Amino acid sequence: MLGFLRELRGSGSAADQLPGNIYTEFFANIIAEPSGNGCKSADHDFTQGFSMLRTFDTENSNQLEPPTATDADVWIFGYGSLVWKADFPYIDRRRGFVWGFKRRFYQHSIDHRGIPERPGRVVTLLPGDPAQDRVYGVAYRIAASQKSAVLDHLDYREKNGYERCSLEFHEYPTDGAEPIQVIMYVATQANDSYAGDVWQVPCIARQIFSSAGPSGPNREYLFNLAAAMDQLFPGAVDEHLQELVACVRRCIAEDEPQLIRHALLHEIAGILKQEQLAEQAQQLENLLERCQKPGGREWLIHRALQAKNQS
Repeated sequence: MLGFLRELRGSGSAADQLPGNIYTEFFANIIAEPSGNGCKSADHDFTQGFSMLRTFDTENSNQLEPPTATDADVWIFGYGSLVWKADFPYIDRRRGFVWGFKRRFYQHSIDHRGIPERPGRVVTLLPGDPAQDRVYGVAYRIAASQKSAVLDHLDYREKNGYERCSLEFHEYPTDGAEPIQVIMYVATQANDSYAGDVWQVPCIARQIFSSAGPSGPNREYLFNLAAAMDQLFPGAVDEHLQELVACVRRCIAEDEPQLIRHALLHEIAGILKQEQLAEQAQQLENLLERCQKPGGREWLIHRALQAKNQS
């Protein structure tokens, strides 16, 4: 980077051309090659890569030697990331649904798909029509010997506003089987991170589009959930989820390239105000490294949207 800056300065390029030259040489490919951060093009097939879902009916347990099932086992129902990211031991899993709820992206995420200063959005359940509304997901059977450790793990994983409750789970496709009593985690409207329907779907989509956290980009959470629903429950309709997917894909296709370019040019111009060439080179390298890390694109998008809102 330092050598390039010296060469660029020596070429006599006008000062106002330097940010564009540096952007073209080192940063333009960030827009063109979004792999690895959940930042795919609008027409990308988000159902690719779900080995867990492709083997759902043939691999009931994620343990080589699962404990024997007993009457003391418990079932956990997942309707969000637990559908496709079960990071705990289970001895059986079933596809199905619960009656009387609606799944909504009404919960802020400050510890998984966002950070406190830039919260993401994740799902919770709202009361619905007991005879009409269904939420589809996956129930996992937890062996009695592993129950305490798994519930402690999930209590920590869902610590940002979620509480346990118990209800009946019905298998899919419906085959007349008796319902299963399950535990699930719901973020109530009383918790500090509850966001509700503030801003409605287009603005929720904008928040997802520009957010990332320790667990990765918020859009990855949205797209993985949509892919899981498509594969596990063909024909089931979740209008809220589908509308959000369409809005976020539209943001990626129509807005993302321009927002990232604007943010990068602004960052580069600010760095070039440093007096020492070596300091400029170091800060540009730091910027490049940050942009290539998971969440780097969302950070740039957020900064561009902030500048746009302030102008």
